[in-house]
Amino acid sequence: MIEFYPQSIYYPREAVEAKLLGGELLATEKRLLEFAERHRLAIWETAKEDSSEPTDSILLDNLRAFLLSKGSLHPAFEMGELIKEIKKEVWYQNETQNKSPNEIAENWREQYADKWREARMFEAFILIEYRSKELLNILRATEAE
Repeated sequence: MIEFYPQSIYYPREAVEAKLLGGELLATEKRLLEFAERHRLAIWETAKEDSSEPTDSILLDNLRAFLLSKGSLHPAFEMGELIKEIKKEVWYQNETQNKSPNEIAENWREQYADKWREARMFEAFILIEYRSKELLNILRATEAE
């Protein structure tokens, strides 16, 4: 099984699972299902290279590999979320000091953007485990076509 864990931050699996149970990953879950639907033919084709009759495990591993190759479930959505995080930081820092929003944004990008993206990828990998049945239904729909 292909795994992913953030290398630049400590983000325990339990924290992601708590967010999942608390309903905080609903938007990410929706994006994951859409990603599987949007890319199911490509995922299926690569899975067929591994086996003429891909197992569930092979299909999910190919989904994970495809996600890693793309680097994002939905770039526009994630960019919007990233901008929200930067705006929060601008507001927070300007509560105690007066810095240029551009300077704050650039500092945030340098310090946290890669870590933030790793955390989003880790959340997607956890969701793949928890939503494997739904994802397999989407991926196996290709088989019937």
